[in-house]
Amino acid sequence: MTRPRLARALIPLLAILALAVCLVCSGQRARAAGDASAKKPAAAKTTPGALVQGHPATKAVTPKSVPSVSAPVVAAIVQDTAPEQAGKAEAMALKSLPPPPSSAGSAEPAIEHVGKASTEEPDLTAIPVAGGLPVMVNIGVFVVELQAFDDVKGEFEATTDLRLRWMDPRLRFRGTGAVSKYVEYRGKEAEERLGKLWVPNVDVANRAETSGYVGRRLRLFSDGQIETIVRSTGRYKIDVNVQNFPFDVQSLKQTMVVRDQTTDEVMLHFDREDEEFSRAAADVAFESWQIGDVDLDADLAGGWNGDRYARVTASLLVKRATSTGLTTIFIPLLASLLIPLLTLWMNRATHDGFEIEAFELANMGIGGLFSVIALSFAVASSYSSIAGSDNTVTRLFALNYATLAISLGVVVLLFRGNLVLRCFGPYVHEQVFRFVLWAVPLLTLCTALSFVLVAAC
Repeated sequence: MTRPRLARALIPLLAILALAVCLVCSGQRARAAGDASAKKPAAAKTTPGALVQGHPATKAVTPKSVPSVSAPVVAAIVQDTAPEQAGKAEAMALKSLPPPPSSAGSAEPAIEHVGKASTEEPDLTAIPVAGGLPVMVNIGVFVVELQAFDDVKGEFEATTDLRLRWMDPRLRFRGTGAVSKYVEYRGKEAEERLGKLWVPNVDVANRAETSGYVGRRLRLFSDGQIETIVRSTGRYKIDVNVQNFPFDVQSLKQTMVVRDQTTDEVMLHFDREDEEFSRAAADVAFESWQIGDVDLDADLAGGWNGDRYARVTASLLVKRATSTGLTTIFIPLLASLLIPLLTLWMNRATHDGFEIEAFELANMGIGGLFSVIALSFAVASSYSSIAGSDNTVTRLFALNYATLAISLGVVVLLFRGNLVLRCFGPYVHEQVFRFVLWAVPLLTLCTALSFVLVAAC
């Protein structure tokens, strides 16, 4: 057999063999696509132009799309890629669809039960330690009104605003703008909110009682700063220093002490802003007193077992009006001081003795003594704080008694007994009388003036 004839005989056989191979491969791919669609119930039941369980219809791929046997081998190979493209299109369509609704017999989806959080919320009633210990608490006092001040009892009544400021990083929040950077609570809302926060236990140690309205204001700043203001009216006990009466300046003190927390945990201090806040209102006034500034002073208070507690004293300075006690104390004192001096000035020395009998001058001195005693009783009953301390008034009383004693001694020894005249003669007698006549009044008046100047300065 020649080569051309052999070639013409082999071509149909090769075509049939290639077509058989294509048919086998197409069948395997069709079965693979069928198995994949069978695993997806919604896709397995799809039909052209219909919706099954909410999915759009997809075209099912079957072996019928394979070309006929009589087609050339090249056409069969080209059309053999159609099932693969159909499978890809079906897979993309299924991915873009929402999941089908579960049937009655399907398993329910798992529900995640949220229990206790892994990280608990911080206890805001505990002392804030994030910024380190001790917690620095700024303090300031604003005097709203001064209702009463009794310097005899050592008490005063006033309405004040006590401001405390400290940092608690646990309360930071994002601010909404440059103007509004804090949240404010007033009255009962402030009390309720403060009950959920840590607040330093600051007590006014010298407060005898609290009366009237107690108001609160709370501000929570975005940077974690807390500011509280407590307005209260109370009566306070103080020590009155009348050493420089009537030029004295009294300190109406409020002593704030931290309770239950030592200096290792809480410290009280003040800065420039607190000093500017601490002052008296412009309309604060009290009779016979001039209202001054409010001074702040920080120190430590002792406790058990060597513990130390922070303490700050706010003092409202008030100055007594100079005219106070002028008519009731100082004028009677100076008048009584002139009695023993008049006892000396009213007499005159002669060669034989004195013109006025000693008996009459002694009566004048005794009358002056009783007047000073009566005046001291009156001052002690009205100004008990003055009578029981060292001050200008008590010094002037002492000077009165000393001058009366000197004058009575001169009357008895010099006027009545003529002791100098008998011992040294008339000339010495006259010179001694002149010396006493001017020395005793000058010494007395200079001493009284020095007492007054020391108190004024």
